[in-house]
Amino acid sequence: MSVQDEALAGMVSNAFMQDKRVSGQAIAARVVDGDVFLKGIVDTEEQKALAVMIVHGVAGVRHVNGDELRVREGME
Repeated sequence: MSVQDEALAGMVSNAFMQDKRVSGQAIAARVVDGDVFLKGIVDTEEQKALAVMIVHGVAGVRHVNGDELRVREGME
């Protein structure tokens, strides 16, 4: 992981912590050349969409992939 990707991963993580709608959710972000791959479990489809939207708002993010972000069974 490059220094830029490490910095971007930190900014994404911070953005999640700052937004109480998704803070505390089990979301991991992997960054490769400015592309962010989200993995983890959230409670609702809205939180999944919100997580992707939050990452899109982080400066320097080229692309967001939320395919590995799952909604917890029985929560919807």
